[in-house]
Amino acid sequence: MIGVDKVEDIRRRARRGESVSGIAAATGVSGPTVRKYIAAGDLSPRPPATRGRTSSPMMEPYAETVEGWLREDLRVWRKQRHTARRIHDRLVEEEGFQGS
Repeated sequence: MIGVDKVEDIRRRARRGESVSGIAAATGVSGPTVRKYIAAGDLSPRPPATRGRTSSPMMEPYAETVEGWLREDLRVWRKQRHTARRIHDRLVEEEGFQGS
C-alpha cells in the first residue's frame, strides 16, 4: 500500500493533465495503481453514522427526573456523579421504577 502523500501526488499530477505512464514513472508506482487512485473518489474515511436518540416508553415518565439529576451532576466532582447503576437504584428507591 502506498502512502497518502503519494496518492495525493498522483491525483495532483492527474489534475494537471499528466499521462498515466508519466505519473507512474515520476512516482515509482505501476500504471494500474495510478489508474486506480485517479478513478477513486474521496478517500477520506466517512464519519460514523449517528443513531438518533432512542426512546423507551417505560422510561418516559422518569426522563425529566433523570435529566435533572444529570444536570446537577455537572456541578459536582467527577467522583460524585451518578453512574448508570446509581441512577437505576435511585429510580427504584425514590420513584418506584419497575424496569431492569
